[in-house]
Amino acid sequence: MSPKIGLIGGLGWPATVAYYEAICRAARLKGEAGSPEMTIESLDMAKTIAARGTPDEAASWAEFDSIFQQALARLRSAGCDFAAIASVTPHNRLAAISEGSQLPILSIVDAVAAKLRGSFAKEAVVLGTSVTMEGALFDETLIQHGVNVHKAKGPAIAAFSDLLDTYFYAGRAVEGREALIRYVWEFFGGNEDLLCILACTDLAPAFPDTTGQIVFAADGINFFDATAAHVEAILAATSAKSDQI
Repeated sequence: MSPKIGLIGGLGWPATVAYYEAICRAARLKGEAGSPEMTIESLDMAKTIAARGTPDEAASWAEFDSIFQQALARLRSAGCDFAAIASVTPHNRLAAISEGSQLPILSIVDAVAAKLRGSFAKEAVVLGTSVTMEGALFDETLIQHGVNVHKAKGPAIAAFSDLLDTYFYAGRAVEGREALIRYVWEFFGGNEDLLCILACTDLAPAFPDTTGQIVFAADGINFFDATAAHVEAILAATSAKSDQI
């Protein structure tokens, strides 16, 4: 019996679709006959956003954490062998979300770390939601790999939030490609050692010609697709568990 993936989605639904499609496509490229067995627990994004707490106030995130803990419990009851969250932002609360869970959760941070080993990157900037850009989700991992982290400041974070709203959340990712390139040049300049980590699932569709690639260059800028790295880790976990069965 093949291992079963548990996917927490709905955060928002386009990201869930992207994860499902990427997992199935990657499995096919690996020569698997069908798609991996999977249960998707789709949450109400409006409820999760309303339940977000205040930065640096752990207690204020209790309701948010509980929503994900209950989802993990339902996935375990559905017979899943491990879980993954099809969104970057909730990973900022992964330690609290996974506390007491009997279902292993694949971290997107660990997936990024695995691909950074031996990377050319000397400097990096994380691009995503304001929660992700203001936080330190990837910072320790990047620093451990000898990468200098450029932290976006207030105006840069506000500008990126506007860019997300205007193009990427509106389903206009391809149109948003040039705006994204301009943003990187404006706030971080031309730097061949800089790695821009796409830490939001809605960003990768701006580069349809790089589907499935984790590290790629576009218009003189180096990008790292964290979602693609996460998908690769999910499939690797599926294969590892299959070997154990």
